[in-house]
Amino acid sequence: MADPIRFNVYVTVREGRQEEFKRLAAEWIKYNENRPEILGYEWYFASDDETKVQVMEGYEDSDALLAYYERASEAPETDYPYDTTKVEVCGNVSDALRARLDAGKSPIEYYGHLGGFTR
Repeated sequence: MADPIRFNVYVTVREGRQEEFKRLAAEWIKYNENRPEILGYEWYFASDDETKVQVMEGYEDSDALLAYYERASEAPETDYPYDTTKVEVCGNVSDALRARLDAGKSPIEYYGHLGGFTR
């Protein structure tokens, strides 16, 4: 694992749509759990009222996240029960992945890898 990428997504669940959001999260978790390029995929509530959520994703490298994004972009636009408030991309991001992410609607913060380890 030469250049892993951590992808953190922060969302706000739209009013009255918590149950719909939970169903959608469960579907996406089930869909992604057998994808070998996704090293981690976890969802956390960040508020007691279940309107603030953080999704933490881990990928082998920029190519793995780029492939995931390409598959996701093939899905039709829909009325999701949430709004993305921020995306953090941590790791040494390739130029191709940065271009793809920057073309989206979400505000993105990039963090270059300094050091450390993952078990």
